[in-house]
Amino acid sequence: MKEVKVMDKLENQSLYDEENGMIFGTLTTGTDLMEGIIREYEKYNVTSGIVTCIGSVSEATFVNPEVDPNGKVIYSDPIIVKGPLEVLNGTGFLCVNEEAKTDCHMHASYVNTQGIVSGGHIVSGKNPVLVMIEFAIQVGKGIRAVREFKPELGFQTIQFRRGE
Repeated sequence: MKEVKVMDKLENQSLYDEENGMIFGTLTTGTDLMEGIIREYEKYNVTSGIVTCIGSVSEATFVNPEVDPNGKVIYSDPIIVKGPLEVLNGTGFLCVNEEAKTDCHMHASYVNTQGIVSGGHIVSGKNPVLVMIEFAIQVGKGIRAVREFKPELGFQTIQFRRGE
């Protein structure tokens, strides 16, 4: 496999257009996709948002739904795809979890050098940026998003409320 040379370490950056409720930014080599987006989002003291991104990662880790032997829908074991990979589209919601910490529920589609597409529910901390990720966050003005476990579903879901 050909070695991919990446640029020297640059800093992640973002800007918040408060009037229009938009955060635009970039993540650089080695930064985790979800953790980096969360860190940039937290700079602006907002309470919800919708994120979208494109770029590249050196590997991707995600899970997908499957059905266990009892017919219950669960997540698969983590699926790891080695890169380089282009992020065709990453999209998700920024919220807080039950412990009031910033959380991100995000899915992505990736394509490898052979054109094979894969993707699913991103696992935080396991999707390092290869060259650059460019992202935009539409801030939910006046909306508070809280991700809570729903026993009847067996999964966490985001509840949207009027708030700060």
